Amino acid sequence: EEMPVDVLFVGAGPASLAGAIHLMNLIEKHNAAIEAGEKQGEAFDEPMICIVEKGSEVGSHQLSGAVVDPTALEELFGDWKSLNPPIEHYVDDEDVVYLSKDGHTKAPWLPPEMCNHGKPIFSLGRFTKWLAEIAEEKMVNIFPGFAGFEILYEGDTVNGVRTGDKGVDEKGEPKDVFEPGMDLTAPVTIIGEGPRGHLARHLIKRYNLDSDCQPMAYEVGCKEVLELPDGDKERGFAYHSLGYPLDLKTFGGSFLYSMGGDQVCIGLMTALDAKDPHLDTHHQLQLLKSHPYWAEKLKGGKVVKYGAKTVTIGGWASMPKLYAPGAMIIGDSASFMNPMRIKGVHLAMKSGMLAAETAFEAMVSGDNSEGALKSYKTRIDASWVRKEMEPAKNFHSSFNKGLLSGMIKVGYQYLFGSGPKTVAFGPDHTHMAKLADYYGGPAPEPQKLSFDNKYLVDKLTDVYNSGTVHEEKQPCHLRISDPTICTTKCVEEYGNPCTKFCPAQVYNMQKNEQTGELEMQIDFSNCVHCKTCDIRDPYQIITWVPPEGGNGPEFGYL
Repeated sequence: EEMPVDVLFVGAGPASLAGAIHLMNLIEKHNAAIEAGEKQGEAFDEPMICIVEKGSEVGSHQLSGAVVDPTALEELFGDWKSLNPPIEHYVDDEDVVYLSKDGHTKAPWLPPEMCNHGKPIFSLGRFTKWLAEIAEEKMVNIFPGFAGFEILYEGDTVNGVRTGDKGVDEKGEPKDVFEPGMDLTAPVTIIGEGPRGHLARHLIKRYNLDSDCQPMAYEVGCKEVLELPDGDKERGFAYHSLGYPLDLKTFGGSFLYSMGGDQVCIGLMTALDAKDPHLDTHHQLQLLKSHPYWAEKLKGGKVVKYGAKTVTIGGWASMPKLYAPGAMIIGDSASFMNPMRIKGVHLAMKSGMLAAETAFEAMVSGDNSEGALKSYKTRIDASWVRKEMEPAKNFHSSFNKGLLSGMIKVGYQYLFGSGPKTVAFGPDHTHMAKLADYYGGPAPEPQKLSFDNKYLVDKLTDVYNSGTVHEEKQPCHLRISDPTICTTKCVEEYGNPCTKFCPAQVYNMQKNEQTGELEMQIDFSNCVHCKTCDIRDPYQIITWVPPEGGNGPEFGYL
């Protein structure tokens, strides 16, 4: 089945939703000006602006902190607070601390980049649902439960997206409930799938869009929502920490934010270029909650929600060419994130809005060529996006020698600027050290924890807390190109790091009862769609592809 639309957005995150709303605003103004005789041209009668989303509903796959810079909200809506946004709190108390194993030291001064006083705290799931409601009021068509699986082309120009088939069994054969994917054709396709986007990576590869930038760089974040027995409902806080439980070779940090009612959220982020082959971010999060500093704040808390997701941290240095014939890339798919501020929602929204302005021009002119869509990058360069992001272009590479030297380099950049040169760095997976090099022998056993599965929670229980559901009888969406590596080289050299770094216990080495040989078992139904495996696998033999639309986590209010 083919469905022609005027502009197609892929992924219902902040970037696409803000872009679609802004595009409809531009169309409304255009039509009103023509009707009033203030402008020549043709009005757009019932324009088809569409968003496809792989989650079962908008917000299902959204996860972030999130303390949001409201700049883009103000530009998009003006008095955005009058639209009843789902604000959890405004920040009125904040700290940054360095954690040793048993103690902590407060930062004597917060640089402006880390100051959040007065900023709103949002659940990104609730935030995107709110944006979606506004978009639908403006007649944007949103189709949740449809995964963009393949880019469509007409010659060398992007012509839309084919969604994935539904109702296919393990062997790829149609079941009784089979529904073929749909071809959504569009003169302009705007890809905003989030980090390591399935379609974005194909677009980047086909048009060589990453030839003049550094590789994409990522962190993975594990986040839990806890209910506290005596939650402070009136107080908004944002606390951040560095140090324990991470060693000085591993870049990352944690956060604790207040939410509505008696809930708080805690999260730990670790860089996916970490050298430690057995770094387990979920386990580290449980260690973090055991630290006296956090344990006191979370006393009596019970975990009620969990999720994990990657985030781009290469920033301006990793930003690819943003346009191709018939297509543009927005949001995390294009590295719109400021790692120095740990903020990206406002940048994602602004990228979507500027892409929308370019798409509107294409609608008016009928020109969707690469030359026409180049004005998207021109708009980015002329906006506050570049002014904010470019000075932080070397933030990520500053920590390639560890935390302490990184802090010194970042301090120097803060005082004197990052300079004209972009410091090069390799893909995340190339930084992982082999067991013998990192540990000097076999990896030590991880620190023991007593899981009560209320406060300290094991991985499988947290997978349950994520609401993750997949149709079991479908092709595995985690594809290993050479499984023999898992049972040979990877065992010896790295100790099967996927069994550690996966925050949902998807990968398990099991002994075959018949042969007695080890084999890799993939429990894809656990997958929370973070894509850590696709990014961090040292042999790059794991590829994440979208499962059946509507499958995956239900992050809800994360």
